[in-house]
Amino acid sequence: MFIRKLFQISDKVKWLLLELLVVFVGVYMAFLFQRYAEGQKLKDEKEKVLISLKKELEEFRTNFPGFASYQRGKLVEWDSLLDAGELTDYYNWRYLEPQYNFKVIEYAMNKEGTEIISFELYEALSKLHSRIRQLEHAERLMTNFGQRYNLVPSSLAENDPQRKILEAENRFAFYRFIGAARLRAGKLENVAELAEDILKVVNEDLGPEKTREVEISLLKNYIRAGLDVNFIRTIVDEYFPQYAQGTFDEVLKEVEQQESRAKDSTQ
Repeated sequence: MFIRKLFQISDKVKWLLLELLVVFVGVYMAFLFQRYAEGQKLKDEKEKVLISLKKELEEFRTNFPGFASYQRGKLVEWDSLLDAGELTDYYNWRYLEPQYNFKVIEYAMNKEGTEIISFELYEALSKLHSRIRQLEHAERLMTNFGQRYNLVPSSLAENDPQRKILEAENRFAFYRFIGAARLRAGKLENVAELAEDILKVVNEDLGPEKTREVEISLLKNYIRAGLDVNFIRTIVDEYFPQYAQGTFDEVLKEVEQQESRAKDSTQ
């Protein structure tokens, strides 16, 4: 019945309906294309953020445990000196800010509420960001207490009241300096642990292929930076064990060949 009535419609109306159909299909296809383009743009932006985020987090994961270990070692030395009533060259310790690079973390946090950064990842990054700020504060305290060191003139006698006052102030500043250093060691460890946990989420979002690509790129950067090869091997063994057998040697050879070709081309 409907088909018969449709054929009874005038040619003018048929062409009008056909034009409307073409317009509808065109608008719908344009909408689909725009939606696809926006989705692809969002996907590219998410991948770019995750790759940069991974590189930044790997710096914390691989470097901070060593920093913390060194700080713990110095604390043993300083505690011993303080107990003996002696001082060390703590006044030489200075931390010039910005000490660490966490711009990508802050950029990613600003993407909260979008499809790029989930709430769970935002929450973890916020906690990490807070620990980094606390670490900076501990280092600021160390710098401040170090600058409070008083130079004791050699002309002052051992029993001179002024000398005793200056030495007492130095011991107190040293005591507080050690307390700030102890905070620093703890925050370094906190940041490294949080970074490692967040990296598990980032690696999962990136996928195994892209994760491997970024990690190989990091190893190449370590080599190009001129770090001792044995030191890099230690990092690989501890933090990238999947590349310890053979892969690192291949990466090392590739970088050396690239640098050799670049050197030859400039001669």
